[in-house]
Amino acid sequence: MKTIKFALRTLFRAPFVTAVAILSLALGIGANAAIFSIFNQMLLSTLPVPAPERLVNFSSPGPKQGSTSCNQAGDCDHVFSYPMFRDLQKMQTVFSDVAAHVTFGANLSFEGQTVSGEGMLVSGSYFPILGVQPAAGRLLSSGDDQKVGESPVVVLSHGYWTSRFGQRTDVINRTMVVNGQTLTIVGVAPLRFEGTTLGATPEVFVPITLRGMMQPGFTGFANRRSYWAYLFARLKPGVSIDQARLGMGGIYRGLINDVEAPLQ
Repeated sequence: MKTIKFALRTLFRAPFVTAVAILSLALGIGANAAIFSIFNQMLLSTLPVPAPERLVNFSSPGPKQGSTSCNQAGDCDHVFSYPMFRDLQKMQTVFSDVAAHVTFGANLSFEGQTVSGEGMLVSGSYFPILGVQPAAGRLLSSGDDQKVGESPVVVLSHGYWTSRFGQRTDVINRTMVVNGQTLTIVGVAPLRFEGTTLGATPEVFVPITLRGMMQPGFTGFANRRSYWAYLFARLKPGVSIDQARLGMGGIYRGLINDVEAPLQ
């Protein structure tokens, strides 16, 4: 079973698996036109979230160095800088919101016992976009990622809550240590929800603004040349893929030309 799980993680370490329809933002620099593609992934349609067909994943196969993340199987996807994520989140009008996420290796300690596991760093918009409800306590929200390094909180996966804590609700508001940092447990993710990365089953969800605490030495929050965040969004009610294509194309191309190009 461990071998199979490792193989899945190796082969399918692609970012966002919830979308039935995936919106691909293939946006070039300069005169290159914005091109969108849609892919159907019926295998992924069973993710336990409301209306998964309204979730779309972003990619940008432009000539940006480091903007492509590939696994050992040769499967590649595209990542964005944190400033680009915040710009897109602020400027877009066709989505209910945009979310960012990335996995990390996690050492999890509680009451003197430490185990190795996996965590997921997520923006405050992550759970609201997915539309899932907590099994206990609360989930992360926009108030948890306002400033880098603030809001030292953590949400447990349902599986980890069950195996490690026996589904005890009294762990809410207690502290645990993740990668040497003391975090307050604020809630538990719903049953059967295992994140948004195929092959990864995170035990904990942590605000994305704590990446520097979870991975000491990381300094990529302000750097537009540091590409590491996977992005997805939920279409607003009544907005089609074609409308999203039109709405996002000019915004992204403008940011590339007017903001990022002068930095090259």
